[in-house]
Amino acid sequence: MTDIRTIENNAPASLSESSVNIIIDRMNETTDALFTTSKEKYERKVKLIEEAKDMNTKEMLDALDQNYDRHNQEVWQNLLIFGTLGLALISVAAGSPTIIKNVRRLVA
Repeated sequence: MTDIRTIENNAPASLSESSVNIIIDRMNETTDALFTTSKEKYERKVKLIEEAKDMNTKEMLDALDQNYDRHNQEVWQNLLIFGTLGLALISVAAGSPTIIKNVRRLVA
């Protein structure tokens, strides 16, 4: 009987394809970690704001709004940074001169 856990994909992959896959995996791990960190920080601040005894209702609501806005800003900032960085790294790994030129124009 064949154990399906031991079957591997032996299809040859080029060096650039494997490089791109490694980069994409690392970028996904990093963005997930950053999102989780931002969410945990947001939740900790919400808990601190809600437990504060020296704030009135308006101050608490303002602090919660600022906290939410900051969390949103961090999420979008991370997406833009890693989207651009990922595109640049993948284009370098793939060696496409057109994409490299466009990324350089975008950064400049």
